Amino acid sequence: MFAGKTEILLKEIGRAEIAGKKVQVFKPAIDNRWDTVDHIRSHSGGEHQAIAVQSPSEILDHLEPSTYLVAIDEIQFFDETIVEVIQILLDLDIRVTFAGLSLDFRGKPFGSMPELLAFCDELERPTAICNHNDNGQICGQEATRTQRLINGQPANYDDPIVLIGAEQEYAARCPNHHSVPGKPQPKILKNKN
Repeated sequence: MFAGKTEILLKEIGRAEIAGKKVQVFKPAIDNRWDTVDHIRSHSGGEHQAIAVQSPSEILDHLEPSTYLVAIDEIQFFDETIVEVIQILLDLDIRVTFAGLSLDFRGKPFGSMPELLAFCDELERPTAICNHNDNGQICGQEATRTQRLINGQPANYDDPIVLIGAEQEYAARCPNHHSVPGKPQPKILKNKN
């Protein structure tokens, strides 16, 4: 969150379009954070038209001839069939670029992201700045975690992974300030006690 992932995706889209290449942009329909479902948008205000799809297979249904690049935002929200769709696109010699969270709010791998990241030829992993405020001091360290806050409090480990439309906020956190109440102790530590 707030690391500039979509901004990087928009840059890749723009580069391909400047080169005169056919680009198609997709997003999961579940991502309804902005006032329009037919665009991807960065927190800094950049945007591009996109096709919102319910399932990864719909990407193939919308695929147009001569597409050079398929760009996918918020890829972590798709089910495991996104891996097969990406493989099909690559087999068709279509370049694929995507943006998504590698970890969920609990600090665990998010959906199919580990497998998707394993297929990457190039990887950019931008980080945000930890905005944890301790007595008026912002932490400022690299934030590699997403803190879900519900009514101002950290979400519990057992809360749903995807929670759309609820009263919640997200904050960028470093590992030291990332808090997940109810998170189970690692098995290796349980065996030592």
